Amino acid sequence: MEERNLELDDDGKIKLKKNREDFLSETPSDEGDDIVIEVPDFESFREEDGRVGLSDEELAAKAREREERAATKKETAEKLLEEADALFDAGDFVGAGEKYLDSAAEYAADWRPWFGVVKVQTKDFTDFHDVYDCQKAYERAFRRMSEQDRASLSEKYLPSMEGMIAKNAEEADRLMREDEAERAAAREGLRAESKSRTVGMIVFVALFAAFAVAGGVLAAFISSVKGMQILIPAIVCIAAAVVLLFFAAWAVKRCISARLALSANLRAGTTAAGKKAAELTEYGELMQSIADNFRYGLNENGQ
Repeated sequence: MEERNLELDDDGKIKLKKNREDFLSETPSDEGDDIVIEVPDFESFREEDGRVGLSDEELAAKAREREERAATKKETAEKLLEEADALFDAGDFVGAGEKYLDSAAEYAADWRPWFGVVKVQTKDFTDFHDVYDCQKAYERAFRRMSEQDRASLSEKYLPSMEGMIAKNAEEADRLMREDEAERAAAREGLRAESKSRTVGMIVFVALFAAFAVAGGVLAAFISSVKGMQILIPAIVCIAAAVVLLFFAAWAVKRCISARLALSANLRAGTTAAGKKAAELTEYGELMQSIADNFRYGLNENGQ
């Protein structure tokens, strides 16, 4: 494996030479083997007094400018936040939401305007149906607030939220009991209907099979028997089989419908009350997750 040796010339170029066996000797190497890499002339970047880049004073001045701009934006954000809180307290949720967003645009590191957006969307944590519409604001608020701030908010919002969760669970439980009672009342009728339609399906399918077989057998003897003795019965049987085929298909469809209805009756939550109970259960889980975020904050998955 060949080695390489880097040399820096006086003109600012780097020569990469192959390190062959005769490289250590004083014999000059073949210039054709040199690889030249251009290096920028860093002297062109120097100021007239020989400095490279900004001085310490200039850097400090720029840092002060940045700090002043940040302080100004933070002050503007604070004023907008106060205006938003005033609008929110007055019941102007739309105006408050716009002010909260303006405040967050000025100083996004503050959790309060993001939390304000969530307050507007949830009507001060009393209605959570549209909370997913402000998911980004929700995550930014809970991730950026301190434990002390979260504890203070928990004291304010958790008691009412826990009451809502308990009330929601009671209503869901009541609807589930109503769902069970409604399904139990209809179950016997559905079973009887399913049994009746199954019997009807079997009768029509059996009749169709019998006439179809009879028609096929008679049709096989038409050519061997003179006259209409075989032809007419064969035609009658085949025609009856065609008619019975439609009735058999109709009976099968009705039987399947009855069985599906019975199967649905055996599953919880298939009545109107059961579906409403499922919605309330899901809503209760959402409220519980928000309450847990007040208690413990957000985890890495935003939950």
